[in-house]
Amino acid sequence: MTPFSYARPERIEEALALAGPDSRYIAGGTNLLDLMKENVLQPRQLIDINRLPLRAIEETPEGGLMIGALVSNADLAWNRQIEQRYPLLTKAILAGASPQLRNMASTGGNLLQRTRCYYFYDTGTPCNKREPGSGCPARDGLNRIHAILGASEACVAVHP
Repeated sequence: MTPFSYARPERIEEALALAGPDSRYIAGGTNLLDLMKENVLQPRQLIDINRLPLRAIEETPEGGLMIGALVSNADLAWNRQIEQRYPLLTKAILAGASPQLRNMASTGGNLLQRTRCYYFYDTGTPCNKREPGSGCPARDGLNRIHAILGASEACVAVHP
């Protein structure tokens, strides 16, 4: 693993100021740490956002819900308002991971996670997501877990 620096800001403004092309936000780390262990991602700085006030699920003036980036998938799935108003979201979260992962994974992390493509994780094969223009072996290789909709000529492994 490549050496990196670690920051733990106290305020959202501090976390935003630390962001850059060689930095990554981390909360639960269930996807990012795997990518770092496999040398798929090698950030120079990790920005731990766990101290930030982003754990609320709040009603919006328009009648929707605003979900904080640090709300765990477990807390989101079992939230009474989510269960009543967005039952499909509850079902999708509960079907998508083990209880252990749901307890660690954050909603913000779900949005930032990278593709689950075998070739993306294998740094010995070309991958247009890792290195644009290098090729996409998933187009003709193992691709059962890849996109039904949203694929392109460059990549068939869209967002998980």
